[in-house]
Amino acid sequence: MRTPIGSFGCLIATLVLGCAHESEGPLATASVPASTYDATVQGPSPAAASSELERDVHVDRSATEALSRMGDYLRSLPKFEVRADTSTDLVLDNGQNASYLHETVLDVQRPDRARAEVLGSRKPRGIVYDGRDFVIFNQGEGYYSRNPAPPTLNGLVHELATVYNIEMPLVDLFYWGNGKVDELVLTSAQDLGLEKVDARWCTHYAYRQQGVDWELWVERGSRPLPCRMVITDTTQESRPRHAVTYHWNLLPAFKASTFVYRPPPGAHSIELKPAFDSPLQEAQ
Repeated sequence: MRTPIGSFGCLIATLVLGCAHESEGPLATASVPASTYDATVQGPSPAAASSELERDVHVDRSATEALSRMGDYLRSLPKFEVRADTSTDLVLDNGQNASYLHETVLDVQRPDRARAEVLGSRKPRGIVYDGRDFVIFNQGEGYYSRNPAPPTLNGLVHELATVYNIEMPLVDLFYWGNGKVDELVLTSAQDLGLEKVDARWCTHYAYRQQGVDWELWVERGSRPLPCRMVITDTTQESRPRHAVTYHWNLLPAFKASTFVYRPPPGAHSIELKPAFDSPLQEAQ
């Protein structure tokens, strides 16, 4: 069985902070940062992307502005809980797509508290951050690793990616809130109108860039939250997809224990070593 090329997050040119390289670590997940050009990620140059943009008649500025508006709103939230139902295709050796399902729960209290757990057919795995340390854990494998952390959540997301090649679960929500969308990378952007996602009225947008088609449903009204996202890898014949539906709670009542990790009986502490191919390691 083989996976799609890299992670879905790296297939979309990343927003400001970039994305982790493909990793075999405990939190390597398919995540999809919002669209922007980053010279550290392989992809079209700004000039080439601009040429593509000029040839495409379906570049709707309201669709690109929706990304910036959503990012600004996400950045303004002091705390939130989001539950995400995810389906990610893996490509089997015979070329068939096989969808794997899981649920991710992300609790955030800015600027320095977070807990993310990935649930599914296996026991929970995830990360807990309290402003001083971060703990990576995998209950299925029976281990955890406690490590010193930067003083802010944004710093943690960046360090995980650049030092350890690990992507925070639902990392797209952090990237979307940290920069301006670069329209040069997009070769198409369309507003497809209103649709219902669960009980929410959302505006459906479709975007295209080199190697990736992606769709985003954004809640209508004063809360421009992402409701659903679908990413299609167009570089592979089977066109594997990654789909996420988000469920938001903007007034969570977190317990003090939410951002504390207590290892279960029998769990083993291990050392988390920096990735050999991380940019910081290569520079030394």
